[in-house]
Amino acid sequence: MSRHSCSLLSLLFLLLLPRPSLFYFYFKISCEIGNNTVTCSGSGLNSIPPEIPKTATAVRITDSHIQSIKQTALTGLYKLNTLDLIHCNISHIEDEAFSDLSALTILMLDKNHLTLLTDNMFKGLSNLSSLSLTTNKITSISKSAFKPLNKLDTLDLSRNYLIQYSDIVHIYLHCPSLETLYLRFNKFTSFEANKLPLSVLKTLSLEGNNLTLFDTENSTFQFLTLRELNLDSTPLRRLSVHSDVFPHLKSLSLTNVSASVIEWDVSDKYFFRNLTHLNLKDTNFTIETYQLLFQMVDSVYNLNLENIGSFLFDKSLLDFACSIPSLTMLQLRFNHIAILNDSLLQSCSNLKRVDLSCNSMTDLTDTSLQMLTQLITLNLDENQLSRIPVAIRNLTTLKYLFLDSNHISELQCSDFTHLSLLTELSLHNNVISKLDSCFFQTLTNLNILDVSINHLVQLDGAFDGTLHKLKGLDVSRNNIVWLHKGIFRDMSSLTFLNLESIGVTSVEGGVFEGLYNLTDLFLSASSLQRDTLAGLPQLRHLTLVIYCLTTCQHSTTESLFSLPSLKYLKITVVGDLCFEFPSDGFKGLDNLKILQSKNVFLDAPHQDTFLYTPQLEKLEIVDSLEFDPTPELFHPLTELKSLRLSNNALKSLDFLSKANLTKLERLSIQNNDLTIINETVFEALPSLKYLDLFENHFVCDCSNAGFITWVIRNKQVLVSGALQYRCSSPPSEQGHFLLDFNVQSCWESTGFLCFISSSALVLVTLLSSFIYHFLRWQLVYGFYLFLAFLYDSKKRRQGCPHIYDAFVSYNVHDEDWVYGELLPELEEVQGWRLCLHHRDFQLGKPIIENITDAIYSSRKTLCVISRRYLQSEWCSQEIQMASYRLFDEQKDVLILLFLEEISSNHLSPFYRMRKLVKSRTYLSWTQARSHKGLFWENVRRALECDNEPADSHNPLTVNV
Repeated sequence: MSRHSCSLLSLLFLLLLPRPSLFYFYFKISCEIGNNTVTCSGSGLNSIPPEIPKTATAVRITDSHIQSIKQTALTGLYKLNTLDLIHCNISHIEDEAFSDLSALTILMLDKNHLTLLTDNMFKGLSNLSSLSLTTNKITSISKSAFKPLNKLDTLDLSRNYLIQYSDIVHIYLHCPSLETLYLRFNKFTSFEANKLPLSVLKTLSLEGNNLTLFDTENSTFQFLTLRELNLDSTPLRRLSVHSDVFPHLKSLSLTNVSASVIEWDVSDKYFFRNLTHLNLKDTNFTIETYQLLFQMVDSVYNLNLENIGSFLFDKSLLDFACSIPSLTMLQLRFNHIAILNDSLLQSCSNLKRVDLSCNSMTDLTDTSLQMLTQLITLNLDENQLSRIPVAIRNLTTLKYLFLDSNHISELQCSDFTHLSLLTELSLHNNVISKLDSCFFQTLTNLNILDVSINHLVQLDGAFDGTLHKLKGLDVSRNNIVWLHKGIFRDMSSLTFLNLESIGVTSVEGGVFEGLYNLTDLFLSASSLQRDTLAGLPQLRHLTLVIYCLTTCQHSTTESLFSLPSLKYLKITVVGDLCFEFPSDGFKGLDNLKILQSKNVFLDAPHQDTFLYTPQLEKLEIVDSLEFDPTPELFHPLTELKSLRLSNNALKSLDFLSKANLTKLERLSIQNNDLTIINETVFEALPSLKYLDLFENHFVCDCSNAGFITWVIRNKQVLVSGALQYRCSSPPSEQGHFLLDFNVQSCWESTGFLCFISSSALVLVTLLSSFIYHFLRWQLVYGFYLFLAFLYDSKKRRQGCPHIYDAFVSYNVHDEDWVYGELLPELEEVQGWRLCLHHRDFQLGKPIIENITDAIYSSRKTLCVISRRYLQSEWCSQEIQMASYRLFDEQKDVLILLFLEEISSNHLSPFYRMRKLVKSRTYLSWTQARSHKGLFWENVRRALECDNEPADSHNPLTVNV
């Protein structure tokens, strides 16, 4: 086959394939579609893909080189409401490129190279509510650029190069619904608020601008809806407010304002009467600046003074801060306070929440907190305290105490004296080695206790007679070695219990009896007894870490889990699994929804393993290195929606074909030994939407061509990370990307084979037609000639004697002539012994054998030929058999007697008959009507002779 034929056949084959989906458009481009959302990324994408379906409601394209958006690039996307074109190197957008996007509400063009916003750039976006243009190179905005955006409420122009104040004016003139404006990191040198119609502005952020003036002295407008003013990261020098322009302002943020001196020109503190949050984090103002600022904000209750500089942080600063009459929350993180002395918070008696975390404090003086008579929350996390500070003992109003990540090694019985209102105590990440019930005697209202990541080895006596109201207890990441029955008595209010240990824990049966309200349990154990989890009727979430199952005595009549309310179960086995998980191991979990197992099964679980979890919706089986499941394993899981089978050495997915997982939506088969994927298995998963096959050992040859094509073309299933799948074999493809494999070469080979097969079929059909029309009688004759040869060989070996003088071959329709003319003359008059099939053939013997025996048992064969004779199959066989004998024995054994005139044209289909007639004389009855005596005399002479042919000169014979 020529190269052009192969190419044409391949092209035809590809044209017949379904149209590609949006999963993978081009080389090095990943496009995924799901729930009418199209997500594309890839350096090879240089334009908006034209294959985006018209029904898409969200399009996200990132990390590409689009550069320019053409006017026709987004036509027909009438349902699109979100368009994200972040980091696409866009430098130009043609006018009216968004004209069809009437439903668009969110447009993001961040991190591009736009320099100018033209008059008709946003034409058609009448419903746009949010526009983000951060991190571009915009230097100017056309006068009417925002005119179509009359519903815009959020605009982000941060990190651009805007200089002209008139640009901001144009925005507000055309966007009456604008509520939020971000102008951070621009190049404004002045900002004249009195000229701006900002009555609808809710949030104004000028973070990072080179702002030199913010003057509202002559403003005739009010920021009626402004709630948050963000001036973060600006070189602000002066703030002047001489009218009530911020009547509803609640939050003012000056984080990381670089100037150390700011001129605060505020004529009346009434102008900030509703301000509640003031953020001065990472500022470095003078003490006078702080003082002036604190004097004009009487309503602030939350003040952030985090990391304001150790050389500024002193008692006088806090005195100014705490002079704010409404202040109740003070954040003092990262201020290098080494020891909290008696005077630092002396003037802060109204505080209810104090955050002193991350200050490297080694101690608090005993009376450093005595003035905080209303304190509710105290945070001392991430300091260097070695004991519980005495200063907290008399904080009778305290409800929340956080002492995480310190160096506390020992608790005293008097540490929490008088803290009867305390509801949450956190001692996470310390070095406490022992708990005693006396520590908690006064904590009668404690709801949450966290002593995780300490050095505890036992809990005996820790909670005896105390903590009756405790709801949450976390003792995880300790080294608890023994949990005995009764240790949690009197803790019936407990709903959350974390006992995950870093060591091996022995758990006595019945240890959780009495915890009727427990809903969440995390447990590490060295073994799991059938009564370990008894007495937990409300348990909904259970996480088990099992270090050894050797001593597990499983009973088939009493389940390991009798937890009727359990919804979530996670089991992790650490180390080698000691026994085969029983087939009824999950009995009693009728309402389980989520099951996660790691290193639980030695090999494939018994097919009845999930018979007791019919409501399961999410199943994870991880680290079962000889996992080879059968389809029957999953048959009970009719509600399963998510299946994860990672690191199980799976070699095939064929079990999914008959697993009956009709509701499965997510399938993850990460880190297995899959080499060839049969894409047809996914036909048995009609609800599948997400597939993850990362970290498998794919073969990159034609055996995976079907799967590669399916990944690229299917429109339903998102194949996660498919562009990163790599080849493991053959060596020539190792390390290459799976989807880079050229499947077209496979189709060409297949096409070539199809071409050869179809060509052969056509040739065979043509040849068969030719033979049927022109050579069929020759073939028929050859077939019977072959049969004659076989019978002739057989008869010669047998040496059959001549019983008859002649075998008469005739058609049944000529029987009257044979009986009326032939037999009386030849048998009765001349005395010849003739063989006729109706009287001399042996009954029960095959016809072909009777014919052969008759011919070879007779000296001659007399063929009575008529048109009917020539149409008879058996007569044809008889004359062909006789003619073969004629040529084989070289004797005159064949006599042709024609009852009627037959032209050579009628004889032509019978090639052998015609040849015989041409080469021999024959007898004609039609010419003997007036010379019958002579005719029969010639017949007699023909029957008498052995080797001589009939007399060719006799007038009753004809030579054709």
